Amino acid sequence: MRTKLRQGERKILETRAHWITVVKPFLLFLLATLLVILSFVLMKEPGGLRSLARWVCLILWVVAGLYFAYCEWFRRRDIWAVTNLRVIDEQGVFTLYSKESSLEKINNISYRQTIPGRLLKYGDVEIQTAAEQGATTYRKVLRPKLLKDTIARSRDEYGQEVKAIHSLVEEASADKKPGEETRVCPSCAESVKAEAKVCRHCGRDLPPLHL
Repeated sequence: MRTKLRQGERKILETRAHWITVVKPFLLFLLATLLVILSFVLMKEPGGLRSLARWVCLILWVVAGLYFAYCEWFRRRDIWAVTNLRVIDEQGVFTLYSKESSLEKINNISYRQTIPGRLLKYGDVEIQTAAEQGATTYRKVLRPKLLKDTIARSRDEYGQEVKAIHSLVEEASADKKPGEETRVCPSCAESVKAEAKVCRHCGRDLPPLHL
């Protein structure tokens, strides 16, 4: 995975697109290989048209091979990762495309498998978030149920951690003395105790008070 993890973030699961996504390029490569073999077997005697046909078959074979290699390389870089903070959708060969969904904004997760998908262990995973993009679908994922279950479990654990932090902060704030110093959280701009290490509003770590 090329996306850098944040401080305190840990990767829980990483999966990628199923090999079914490169079946067509592989079949094209096999067909081109067969044409090259036939061009040398059936056209043994050299000649103008025969030599041209061989060269055409060789060029097609090289192009098909490069296309298959590119698709396989792309498949290996088309990954989905689940961390304790977010779900990362990353793809790209020469350029990196990365899209993330925060666990706190994920509402529903579902997956779909056809009969071939159940046999070969691939399918689609859909997550619905509270963000503007709405539903996001990950297609032809390897072991989609594992990805769906991991996202759901990580989301629930994240919610429990946030609630625990909020309860601790609320307990501490209940004991706040009049005139106690406060500061502003740089993430949510809410007021918190000056000595606090975690914001009670957004749950994010606060920078050290004294550098």
